[in-house]
Amino acid sequence: MDLIDTPNPNAKKVVIDLSAPEGKELGNKLSSELNGIHGVSSVFLGPGFVTIIKEENTEWDSINQDIINIFDKL
Repeated sequence: MDLIDTPNPNAKKVVIDLSAPEGKELGNKLSSELNGIHGVSSVFLGPGFVTIIKEENTEWDSINQDIINIFDKL
């Protein structure tokens, strides 16, 4: 799992397929867990990807591992 940089320095993307029958449930769980990380301001689920947007005053280094840990549990 890789956190991919985007043109927005406050957003990173993860490529993941949520189209399987259980995809909606998984997407809801991911969104809830990611939004629970202190420093994450929002999560966007798209076709084939998840975008995580951090708060302006949060450094990626302080939340990257928390994000990775959530995806590693999948």
